[in-house]
Amino acid sequence: MKKAPKTSNLNISRNMKEWSSVGIKAYLMLMLEFLRISPSYELARKARTEGLSKEEKKLLPKDFELVLKTYDDFGDVSSIRFDEWWLTKGLYIYGTEFAKPRTRLIANVVKDEEIDPNFHRALDHHFEKIRPEEGKGPALILSVPLGINKRTVLAQISKLIDQSKVEIPVKAKKSARPLDAKRLRKDPLLIAINILWNKSKDPEIDLWRLGVLAKVSPKHMDGLDAKAQKLTSKTTDQRMKMGILTSRALKKSKQICEQAARGKFPNSSPIELPEFDWGEIYKKIVKARLTKK
Repeated sequence: MKKAPKTSNLNISRNMKEWSSVGIKAYLMLMLEFLRISPSYELARKARTEGLSKEEKKLLPKDFELVLKTYDDFGDVSSIRFDEWWLTKGLYIYGTEFAKPRTRLIANVVKDEEIDPNFHRALDHHFEKIRPEEGKGPALILSVPLGINKRTVLAQISKLIDQSKVEIPVKAKKSARPLDAKRLRKDPLLIAINILWNKSKDPEIDLWRLGVLAKVSPKHMDGLDAKAQKLTSKTTDQRMKMGILTSRALKKSKQICEQAARGKFPNSSPIELPEFDWGEIYKKIVKARLTKK
């Protein structure tokens, strides 16, 4: 038989059926958005590509090595399309280059049929082509008799699988950088990224207006209009409450950015926050969106 190709030589293509959760990719798309906004991640990009000025070096966080490590893994995300990033970076961190293993028919034997050279060719094809693509994991080669009770056949197959004593992992593959939350919830992350986007678009925006635009608290925004020119005393308390909630949410959103820059996502734990240059951030957001188009 021909030698199977080494896994490192397998080409990654857009049509590859990568074995990874579809759900996790949605969270990674959001992670890239937070990384684009993170001032610390931008410093890491400059450090690796352009070099830092004396003033920029003064801005470096104490744990900048962690940010650099994240940058070395994720790369420049400032304007790359997600599908391109996934193929060049994400797939190797959160997925695998192998196709997902599945039960396959190698050959079909009809009644009274004798040995045929095609059987050997089918088996050779499986070992030379199919198994390398699936990572050459453990498998059983079985003779499954047809024409008898299916329940009996399945019970016998189940018994053979149990006898193999091969452990089934909880996940197909442990990610090199697993997500940092036991329970993933997209809605709070969408609110956080919308706060940052709208803040960058209008840095001087009132906090309560920002909260309404980002839908920070639906129950407190009833009756509030972010574009209202004339304000009445009837909504004073409501606007104050929305402003307080938005201030907390904005800080939390910044923390998500900076934790993401350290490879922790989604994570909003307290962390020392750098200055956010909203004008520059808005330029990067616009550039990224133009690239997507």
